[in-house]
Amino acid sequence: MAIASFWDERKLLVFVTLIILACAAMLLELAAVRRGERSPFDQFVPAIVTPVQRAVSLTFNAVIGEIQTLAQAGTLGRENAALRQKVQRLASANERLKDQARENVELQRLLRLAQTKSTLATAADVVGYTPEAARREIAIDRGWRDGVRRDAVVIDDRGLVGHVIDAGGHDAHVLLITDPTSSVPAYLRSTKSWGIVTGTWRRVRMKYIGQDVKIRPGETVVTGRGEIYPGGVPIGTIREVDRKDNALYQTAVIDPAVDFNSLRRVLVLETR
Repeated sequence: MAIASFWDERKLLVFVTLIILACAAMLLELAAVRRGERSPFDQFVPAIVTPVQRAVSLTFNAVIGEIQTLAQAGTLGRENAALRQKVQRLASANERLKDQARENVELQRLLRLAQTKSTLATAADVVGYTPEAARREIAIDRGWRDGVRRDAVVIDDRGLVGHVIDAGGHDAHVLLITDPTSSVPAYLRSTKSWGIVTGTWRRVRMKYIGQDVKIRPGETVVTGRGEIYPGGVPIGTIREVDRKDNALYQTAVIDPAVDFNSLRRVLVLETR
């Protein structure tokens, strides 16, 4: 019974204390209102709540900012990818335009060259070339249906390419002057000295030049009129001379006028 009485007294004491504190608070509130001031309670609550609100606001703004940054990054990534694709398409289109411009220049040169020849000529595209083949030859997309015949001479805008060795209905094969079996009558343009040009795979060599002929590197060699070839078609320029005192003839290595590695379009002259 004594213990229960003790706890009852403590509860009463706490209740009375709370009533006193509530009354004190009310008195302080009334006093502050009369003076036109904020009560201690009004001052205490904002002091606690405001920092919490500020922290929550800063955190919320930071989260929103990160979300916006991520969204913008995704948008920028897509835009950059689209721009890269557009740049690639423009670069490809630019290369195609350059190729077309080069082809137009080549065609114009071939047309002008065809107009200077006394025979008819047929333009053809190179459609096959095998550097590792047993013979140095190319395939073109014109055949006997287009007027191309065996032994027809083939040139481009820079000089002699070779001659046709066989022709189908819509295609033909051309033996290049760089093939070792090729044989072309030729002469030095400056001295009109004759010789025979044969292939050495990469270049050509002019043989049977008289020992008394003075040959200078850089001289131009052209075709001489023969059974197949017309006269005056550029073959190339002298690279070096091989002259031996005890030999009957001297020979000269020639750099071809035609770049066979980039040969794309040719002109086939009609056989006589």
